[in-house]
Order: sequence, then structure tokens, then C-alpha cells
Amino acid sequence: MEGGRRLRSAGALIALTAWSFTSAPAMADAPFAPKTSALVDDPGWPAGAIQDQLDRDKTLVPFGKGAIFIPAMTNPLDEPPISVYSAETKVAEATTGKRIVLAPGTYEVRLGSGAVEQRQSYQATVREQFTTIIPASWAGLSIHVVDEQFGNLRSSYEIIRVRDREYVGVGFGTDEQAGEPVTTWILEPGLYKIVRVGDNYRARRDFATVRLVERQHTHFLLVLDPETGEFQGGGEVPEEDLFRPQKGFFGSLILGGDVSFTTRTNAPVAGQDGLSFQLRGFVDNRMSIEVLGNPLVLQLQVEQVWAKVADQPFQKINDRVDLDALYIYRWKKWIGPYVRLGAETNLFPTIQFFDDPVFVGELRVGEEIVRNLSLTERDSFRISPSAGLLSLKEGGGINVRLFRAVFAEVNVRTGLGGRHRLTNDLFVEEGRRTVRLPSGTREVLVFREVASDNQFGIETTVLAVARITRWVVLNLELDTLLPFTTFDETLLDLEASLALKLTRFLSVRWVTRYIRDRAIQKTGDRFENDILLRFSMELL
Repeated sequence: MEGGRRLRSAGALIALTAWSFTSAPAMADAPFAPKTSALVDDPGWPAGAIQDQLDRDKTLVPFGKGAIFIPAMTNPLDEPPISVYSAETKVAEATTGKRIVLAPGTYEVRLGSGAVEQRQSYQATVREQFTTIIPASWAGLSIHVVDEQFGNLRSSYEIIRVRDREYVGVGFGTDEQAGEPVTTWILEPGLYKIVRVGDNYRARRDFATVRLVERQHTHFLLVLDPETGEFQGGGEVPEEDLFRPQKGFFGSLILGGDVSFTTRTNAPVAGQDGLSFQLRGFVDNRMSIEVLGNPLVLQLQVEQVWAKVADQPFQKINDRVDLDALYIYRWKKWIGPYVRLGAETNLFPTIQFFDDPVFVGELRVGEEIVRNLSLTERDSFRISPSAGLLSLKEGGGINVRLFRAVFAEVNVRTGLGGRHRLTNDLFVEEGRRTVRLPSGTREVLVFREVASDNQFGIETTVLAVARITRWVVLNLELDTLLPFTTFDETLLDLEASLALKLTRFLSVRWVTRYIRDRAIQKTGDRFENDILLRFSMELL
């Protein structure tokens, strides 16, 4: 391997002499070398021609220094970093597509994907006030992992070089629709084999091959079964055929439903305590619009749940319309600022049914006297009209990918945020009171009117997923807001789910949710546990 690296270095050194040209930012008086066709010709890379990359790079080379430039094929942040050595000492590390400023001398430049010994090595001579360009003798590969409906998958794969059957590394699919970048493999030209994680070169199923050509960037589409991880197809595709944010917008639409058995404690305005049998339908619509090279993701979720509770009529138990917008501008693959907006409300009026008829009274905002007492016992009470509670949220800060591996990943967002609850004739159950009337005393069930509320503070969101096996997936989402006013009003929303995939369209899910929101419930916290038999179908 070391011998091969030295041979490549010698060949690169000859080319380097012809490719050196004056660095304009560094020395305005130096004569410009002619711009060769290799600099201005468009090689078809997403990053553009080498001369365009040089023009975009604003790095200044000071007097007494020179620079090395390694062209990028795609986004430099999605390619492996560059290491520069003097003898055996690392003197610089940088990205492609940007000048690396160094003192005059001879250096070894190492680049490419894989282990240290697999990286390609080039010798580069740096001259004062000149930029030395290393010509691309490598190939680029971007693997896009999708299912048959062209939906992005976070599944993993391995790459093996066929020539010497050497393992190169593990790759991951990304949620390109949400703006997660695809890693660009920088490899020697040649034939490569893509297999499932854990398989080897002798795999006779669940594999694909791709031949990489020098100076070419290849988009490879890998189609997997999301339930089993089995390969269903794969091949090279043109960039314009990829289902990912480039220009304009795109989206997806999923319809589905499930049957569940549920227990609830301290249910909010849209729920019922106790054990129930539920039928659930949902619509999940997602759209991505490119803004400043990064996607703005819009997501609309509509969920309706109707249930048959013991000794009560068939009734609505959950009603949610949720619209969210998230924009992350990625400085690097693992960090960048974010901005988000969200709104949630209900479509239909919510009625609470009673096990036994009761007298009902209302406690309005700002009043201590129970009013609107029912003269006769009632078996139900309307606690919310349509859009009785409109919850708005906004926030901005830093998005960080803390951890990513084959079996799990963790993302954290933290910054400043706000939460607003706009209410319209909305009530929550306050409890029973004894009310004195001219005709005597009466015990009534009191419903307290909920006032509109605004909170501002520090928000933190944690998103985690663990792939326990191919069929079992654990998801965790924690959303918190620590208000500037008082710690006691801290808002917590924690949801965890464990999914067992049965088929492509059918799964069993256990979902537990904990909510602490003193603006809605003054005492007690909300707990939910759901067991769902979930059916879903992607239409777009």
C-alpha cells in the first residue's frame, strides 16, 4: 500500500509543475500564468469548474507564503478532510475547495475516504506567492438510499474495493428531504461493491457494484426494503433524477390509520381518562423548498381519533392539526443555526361525556364565582369549540448532531423560543365544588375557562433514534422550554415510541407521552400510553 502511494505521489508531482499558477489575492504584481483548459472546463461536478472554485475562495495568501488547492467535486463539507504533512508532522487540516496557506517547501497531502493507510497521497511543492493545484486523479461517489416510493432511508451499507477486496467503510443514508447532506466518498478509480453491513466480498445477494472513473462524480441510487433492509435495486443515475432538494420544491403525502387500546391519566381538553378502544386516521404531508442552498421543510399532520369508551357513546377523543416549518443552515455536516415555526389546533368541537349525570358550572377567567349553573343534571359538556386552542411556537438557535452510528443517532437543538396559547371558549375540568344557592346547596362539576398565555425562554429539543434490530426501532423526542419568568412554569413534552415492523405497510407501535404545561393544567401532568396497530401508505 505504501509503495502504491509513493508511485501516485511521483506522478502527481509532474502534473503539479504544469498546474501551478499565480494566486491573485496573494500578489497583485505577479505575472498571471495562462488559464489552461483544465482550469476552466466544466467537469460536471456539482462544485463547478476549478477556476470557479478558485474565484469563490476568498482566502488571502500573505507575503512570504504560498498555498495548496485541492478542488472539490461536491460540497466541500460533505467530502473527507485534507491533511498536510511535513515529514511525519501534520501541519494543516482543511477542506477541499479552499486554499491551504503554507510556508514554501515540499509537503505530503493525504486525501480520500477510508482508513489512514487507504488515503491517497500526493507530494506538493509550495512556492512563495503561488497556489499549487493538485489535479483530481480520484473519483467521487454519492450514495442515495431510498425505498421503492423514493422516500429517503437512514439505512446503512458497506463499500468494498473489488481490486484487492479491501473494506473501505460504512456509509449511511440520510433524510435529504429534511436537508441532511449525503456524504461524498473520495476514492481511487475502479470497481466497488456495495453490501449490507456485516456482509463480505463473497456476498451473493443484497449487493450492488459501481465502477468509478477518474475525475468523475457518480450519483448512485440504492433501493432498499425499509422493513428487512434487503437490496431491491441500485445503479448510477443523473443528478436531475434524484429526489432531493435542488431547485424549486417537492413533497410527499402519506395516508394511514391504526387500531389501538389506550389508557390515559390527567387527559387534557381533547382526551378522556381510562381505557378505550380507538380508531385512528392520519394525513402526513411534507414539502421541501430550497433556500440559500439548504431546504426549508414544511410538514402538515392531521390526526383524528374516535373511540368507544365503556358505557359511553362512540366519540371523538383526539383531534389535531399541526403545521411545522424548520430551516437549518448547515455550516458543517454536524452543526448549523436553525429557525422553526409551528402551529397546532383542533378541527371539531370537543365534548366530554360523563359516566353519571352531574350538575355543571363554569368558572370564567378572572372570576371566583361559579356561573352558568345547569338547572338539571347533564351527561355531557362542550369543553372546546373548533379551534378552541391555537398553540403557536417559534424558536431559533443551534442544531448539533451529537452522535451518529449504524445503530443510533442523536440530534440536539437549543436556543431562544416562545410558546403562545390562544384560547376561544376553552375549558378544563377543575373538580367538584359545593355551591350555595337560594334554594340550598348543590355539588357541581366545575369547568375552568383557560386564558390565553405567552411564554418566552430557552428551548431545547432532543431527537434520538436507536435501531435495535432490523425490525425494532426506538424513537425519542423531548421538547422543553425554560421560561425567563419562573422555573415552575417549565414546559416539558416527552414522547417515546417502540415500533415493531411486521410488513412494509403494517407495524405495531407502543407510544408513551408525558406533558407538563401549567398554562393548560394547573396541577397534575398528562400521561398517555398507546398500543397501535398502524397501517400506512405513501401516495407521493
